[in-house]
Amino acid sequence: MIEVLAARQQWCRPGEPILWCIRSHRNYLFDVEGLDEKGKPKKGWGTRAALGAGDAVGGVLGGVFDAVTGGDTDSDLKDSPPSVLFGPGPNCMAVAKLSRLPTGEDRACWVLTSHRLGLLTFHDAAEPEAGEAEESAGLLGGALKFGKGAMKFARDVRDIVASKPEYEPGVAVPVPQASAHLEIQRPAIADIGAHQRKLGRGYQTGKPWYLRVQFTDGSGIELSPSPKEKPLQRLVAMSHGKI
Repeated sequence: MIEVLAARQQWCRPGEPILWCIRSHRNYLFDVEGLDEKGKPKKGWGTRAALGAGDAVGGVLGGVFDAVTGGDTDSDLKDSPPSVLFGPGPNCMAVAKLSRLPTGEDRACWVLTSHRLGLLTFHDAAEPEAGEAEESAGLLGGALKFGKGAMKFARDVRDIVASKPEYEPGVAVPVPQASAHLEIQRPAIADIGAHQRKLGRGYQTGKPWYLRVQFTDGSGIELSPSPKEKPLQRLVAMSHGKI
């Protein structure tokens, strides 16, 4: 995963190991009291909250998903949401920090280290000007550069993984440029564990497992859905430096 190399070179501090790197679509479903599944305020929630009659966090999404899908047939079943924000209210840490992140076509990853959790985006380095290209070719012995398009990037990574690199032996593989949009320090993370979420009807996996990152205020984010618990338990072990 070339993003790991970029994060290690450009974002990590000396002696800060990367524990895991998970790709993010930056599209979240919300399981937050007072918000609908898209993160918009529910009508009249302020009054209900004042009376202590809000929806119970953890059971919101099941009912919402059932209502949205309307009991789809097998042919219409959807994949599990790639990530879910949960929390006790609209002002929780998860909503404040995660829901306002910029969207775009850049590749994005959640990166956990021994010190912090970060959301990083990656894009290919700009093509050099003609003069710079000649100088670069002399310095690097003609090593190929990453192109601007995602297709070129995909081919480069495919060739590296297939042990058929287009790069000269002994020359470092160019990596994309990394930009950090969010950092959450480890003391603000109360727990990282595996969590099984009930999605309701309309999904291929009605009770997928997620990697749950919970913050100190009880809110958090769930990532990397899986129909089985074992892959998530491995990520949990990695989160605590056991693998």
